[in-house]
Amino acid sequence: MIVEHGREEFEAQRSLTYRAAEAVIIHFDDLLGRLPGARSDRLPAGLSLAAVRRTRNILSHDYRKARKDIVWDVIEQRIPSVILALVD
Repeated sequence: MIVEHGREEFEAQRSLTYRAAEAVIIHFDDLLGRLPGARSDRLPAGLSLAAVRRTRNILSHDYRKARKDIVWDVIEQRIPSVILALVD
């Protein structure tokens, strides 16, 4: 739904869709940490759990320095591809 609102809405000052994206990414890191072994084996080979954790930390503790283009890419491309890998 965040992506459906569009990039312009996401980029707007004080955007609620940006704040929602932050929350999704923060909780996504937690979700990945709780995956059982069989499921975590299905994660894409190029997925860096360390990068996911760093992004989560930036958003949790210093969100004003987060690059919106990276957050958008994570929400639009990366999280959906990981979800598809896990549910296929």
